[in-house]
Amino acid sequence: MATSKANGKKKPAVKKKTKTKKKVVAKTAKNSTAAGKSSKKTRAKAKVSDSERQKMIEEAAYYIAEQRNFSAGNPMDDWLAAEASVNKML
Repeated sequence: MATSKANGKKKPAVKKKTKTKKKVVAKTAKNSTAAGKSSKKTRAKAKVSDSERQKMIEEAAYYIAEQRNFSAGNPMDDWLAAEASVNKML
């Protein structure tokens, strides 16, 4: 038990509330972000064949066109947008 300086009586020790859980969560979030960045670098190094890349672009362009219900759009614009998104992933 701790003693009080003012009157010399013993008081029960009071535990301070700490925010360790929040700090741990924050550190974990930072670590996962850092891990995510390193995994992106690892994925960027992975080799994708030309035919696989072509298929990825085709599928992405299809989904872009599907989002606008296949109407009033330019397929070339869909293709270029899909190509840009695939290049960004790779």
